[in-house]
Amino acid sequence: MNRHQRILATGLFVVAWGTNVSTPLILRYQDRLGLSDTGAVGIFTVYVGGILASLLFAGRLSDRFGRRPLIIPFTAVSAAASIVLVVGRNSLLLLFVGRLLLGAVSGAVLSVGTAWLSELGGRSQTGERRLALASTTTIIVYAGFGFGPITSALYDRFGPSPLVVPYVVHAAATALVLVAMWGIPETWPADPTVSLRPRLGVPESSRRDFVGVLVPAAVWVFGFPSTSFALFPVILRDAIGGIDVLIAGITGTLTAFAALLSRPVLARSRSARTALKTAMWIGVAGYGIGTFAFVTGAWWLVPLSAIALGTASGTLLTAGLALTDAIAEASSRGTLSATFYFAAYCGMAMPVVITGLASLTTLTVALTLVSSAAAGIAILVTARVAEPGPQRTVSPVTNNAADRPIATERRP
Repeated sequence: MNRHQRILATGLFVVAWGTNVSTPLILRYQDRLGLSDTGAVGIFTVYVGGILASLLFAGRLSDRFGRRPLIIPFTAVSAAASIVLVVGRNSLLLLFVGRLLLGAVSGAVLSVGTAWLSELGGRSQTGERRLALASTTTIIVYAGFGFGPITSALYDRFGPSPLVVPYVVHAAATALVLVAMWGIPETWPADPTVSLRPRLGVPESSRRDFVGVLVPAAVWVFGFPSTSFALFPVILRDAIGGIDVLIAGITGTLTAFAALLSRPVLARSRSARTALKTAMWIGVAGYGIGTFAFVTGAWWLVPLSAIALGTASGTLLTAGLALTDAIAEASSRGTLSATFYFAAYCGMAMPVVITGLASLTTLTVALTLVSSAAAGIAILVTARVAEPGPQRTVSPVTNNAADRPIATERRP
């Protein structure tokens, strides 16, 4: 990475950090405000609404006005959202507002920021470099996701005002990073001909691959880890006992840092398409472990489930970003990146889906149904990856072999 890429990557880190400062503290809000499990999980998942709203327009806005006019202001909003959560610690409505703002920030910065990061490295990158950058980006973002929960949980355990200090620290760090980000150059000049009407940005020739492979897998990019972050610690808190917030923080951090294991998975898979298949089955296994932990009360299995779900998530995101970048046309790279993230963030609502199903049946049945759905998508992705090559728009992606193509690259 060059200097500007490193600064932008730091910005992505602090934004990702901000999204999960509150994750282990959900249990504190549950006690403080007398919330049900669904209400507590709702604090985590409400920001999906902000994410999806921003993703509908972020890509188009960045393709029309450039990357800087979107990323710089939204990064500032990340700091503002933390302050809202401080002010609203006694108000469910303000907690929802703060989380909604964080969602809007995440949708804009992490999707368009990924495109900006790629463009800062030059427009003629090889497929191998593209996958390496996607892998590095994944690790940086997930490191931010993981830094938030563990620092909040440790501070909750040992420091005063745990519903204030972690947020203030994040807001201050974000302000410092913003100063450094101000010097990052624009890579995509404003284009007034770009319509602001939401569109997917999927090239016609690549639509079958994107819809049939990438979208079904993308839903589980966050569908897998969100249950580990926000659901399992809540539904198992009675079994965990007095260290519930600490375990929630550890689980969240393990989930995020397990994304580091995506590199060996990608290396062994040798192809991003194959990695999607492998990641889906790892995630299904993680769901199975988590469900077993809930049924038996063996809460100590939740960290193991977190590792599997985090590994699956990191692998899905890395491979998915590499394939998305490969098929994107230059004029709609930001839009297609946002479309991929839109599908991915839909999965963030999985904890609410599960608790909603549980209100109609039981938690055990709900967990089983969602695990079965994940297994069904894994079967679908496996079948699509196994199809003969001629109809593939995207060629096999290799992690480290220079003599094999990464993907069919589109150039303007």
